[in-house]
Amino acid sequence: MASLFQEDGAIRIIEGPEQSDGPSADGGFRVEPNVIANKFKKFVREYAYNTAGAGGINVGTLKYREQLQQNCSRGEYYLVVNLNDLNTHEDGEVLAHALQDRPTEMVPLCERVLKELYKELVAGDEAEDVVPFIQLVLTCDVDLEGSFGTMKPMMIRDLTSSEVEKLVVVQGIVISVKKAKHKARKVVMKCSNCENMKEITVPDGYSAAHIPSGCDGRPALLEKCPPNPWVIQDELCEFVDDQTLKLQELPEHVPVGEMPRSFDLHVHNHLVDKCVPGTRLTTIGAFCATERAAGSSMAGGRGKGTETVKYSYIKVIGLDVAQGGKAALDISPEEEERFAQLAKDPEIREKIYQSIAPSICASKKDVIDEVKKALACLLFGGSRKYLPDGTRMRGDINILLMGDPGTAKSQFLKFAEKAAPIAVYTSGKGSSAAGLTAAIVRDRDGFSLEGGAMVLADGGIVCIDEFDKMDVKDRVAIHEAMEQQTISIAKAGITTMLNTRCSVVAAANPRFGTYDDLTNTADQMDFETTILSRFDMVFLVKDVRDPDRDYNLCKHMVSLHAGEAVETREGPLSVQELRKYLSYCRNRCDPRITPDAAEMLKNHYVSIRQAMKQEKATIPITVRQLEAIIRMSESLAKMEMRDDVGVGHVEEALRLFTVSTLDSANKDRATVGLETLSEEEKEELQKAEEQIRRLVPRGGRKNKFQLESMLVQTAGIEERMARRAIHIMLMRNELQERANSTLQRDA
Repeated sequence: MASLFQEDGAIRIIEGPEQSDGPSADGGFRVEPNVIANKFKKFVREYAYNTAGAGGINVGTLKYREQLQQNCSRGEYYLVVNLNDLNTHEDGEVLAHALQDRPTEMVPLCERVLKELYKELVAGDEAEDVVPFIQLVLTCDVDLEGSFGTMKPMMIRDLTSSEVEKLVVVQGIVISVKKAKHKARKVVMKCSNCENMKEITVPDGYSAAHIPSGCDGRPALLEKCPPNPWVIQDELCEFVDDQTLKLQELPEHVPVGEMPRSFDLHVHNHLVDKCVPGTRLTTIGAFCATERAAGSSMAGGRGKGTETVKYSYIKVIGLDVAQGGKAALDISPEEEERFAQLAKDPEIREKIYQSIAPSICASKKDVIDEVKKALACLLFGGSRKYLPDGTRMRGDINILLMGDPGTAKSQFLKFAEKAAPIAVYTSGKGSSAAGLTAAIVRDRDGFSLEGGAMVLADGGIVCIDEFDKMDVKDRVAIHEAMEQQTISIAKAGITTMLNTRCSVVAAANPRFGTYDDLTNTADQMDFETTILSRFDMVFLVKDVRDPDRDYNLCKHMVSLHAGEAVETREGPLSVQELRKYLSYCRNRCDPRITPDAAEMLKNHYVSIRQAMKQEKATIPITVRQLEAIIRMSESLAKMEMRDDVGVGHVEEALRLFTVSTLDSANKDRATVGLETLSEEEKEELQKAEEQIRRLVPRGGRKNKFQLESMLVQTAGIEERMARRAIHIMLMRNELQERANSTLQRDA
């Protein structure tokens, strides 16, 4: 049955069943390709936005028609079509249904239609002999909640056999990008015998050109052409860019204890070189299963059939690259309004501090509260600055937690990983330099680059536990990543630079496992000054032995295990709310320091440098530390959504810096720690000092261990207090160490 189809005055005859006049999109039967081609042409020509014009008249803007004309006039031959627009248009619905069911068949059909439209709309009367190939790029407004009218993205592990040859929407993170190659789209061949020319069009994806074995030219002449006479004419072939990406599941989508799965993406033409390792993206494509290599023949040899287990990949029709937290979180307008109100709350900073790891109990005797404040600063981050000469100054804050076992260091890291929109958690012993930065991987096509943890966490945070157990060589690899926020690679002929704009939270133990009050801090830190200066805040988290603190901590832990302390397990803001508020503030606020605050900073920095010069500090106080205070001030302002950093913010940042880095840099921890002693202990300490003065005359010498045992046995002083008293007198230069473990008292 042939039916007439009239459109724009041109009458075409379409062969097909009678129902093709009004095809239904319910999948009851296949819609004829010619019908779909005409409907797509009509859709591109007629689809219009309805925008309110002057006098309340709706002005229609022909969206796709104008886009095609503008793109072609710029020499960019592609058209971006939104699937949501197809679904809302009466002619587009049929096409949208056909595209979702048979993308491999429909996309080339639509691209042929675009060529025809190019002749009609762009070229006009002076139609060129060679019409350029126009690529169809699809996009859809991805909604993570999967509300009406959109395609919900699938997980990579949900791509099963039922999805083969269907249109799929997948989200993930790019872990490796192979170099772009050039594939022949049109192969032109010449017969070596009779010079007959033949053209073969090659479909997209991993597919080969099937070359006929015999020549069909000049059959009437005497001699017949020999078998396989074809010679490919390279200069007449048409080529297209072609690239393979490796897409891995997003870290937050991987179930606990499972390996992340990955898929190959095949991109071509205008979608090539759109992303680098570490990019988060949403892709729309046809899920294909073909032979493993392009051009693998169906019969693999005598008696051997085709491979039944196929190579699966996604042939990309559209890419939406989302950098930073945008990919991870979707914030609705109502939430934005609520966050704007929340930022005006004068107590907002306190609320944020209380929401950071609420299950960890703090007391006045330890620094847990300060660590929570520092972690809040790290999550919000300072402002990244780009100078006119192209230099950039980092805005991310790095923190090192150094302390005794059992002080909740790893719990803080785990919370930071949950709260940050993008986060990667690694352990010191289980990660190498290549795993943290980038690895060069060898495959069939030579070498390729795969991004490590810090590249994948670009725009988020990296948590490194057991930082002291890391190999020194591996630790050096992250020096550049922490300060310059790039990773430079020059290996195996690959010379490149990758971005690592992320904060680092590291947890470590002192050299001998626990912190010893009587030894110098410098001897217990197993790190070089080069890495210590890169941390904005270094905390000494000590296990303070105090009856009241121990009682409260025990009570808190028991109630947590019993499931009673519900209000302490969740702060004023839940983790999900905190994540969204973080994302909201980071994207909308970029505070800068005010002149008053800058003046205050200058004065303080100079006085800190002066004090540290006299003390010969463990942690060097350099310009990096000045930048650290500025970054902390900016993050405090960012919590309140302020554009200016005031004096109050700088004061709080200086206080945080004093209780963290300066406290750790202080050499004489034992003398500073006197305030933590109770009244009885202070009395005992004074008594021990008087006994030492009585036992060692001025200018006299005594063996250190003998002196200790005399104090314990004759004076009845505790051994700990005796050692502490000797240590304090050594620090005050009242006693001096001499050869053979002897002590000499000042004359």
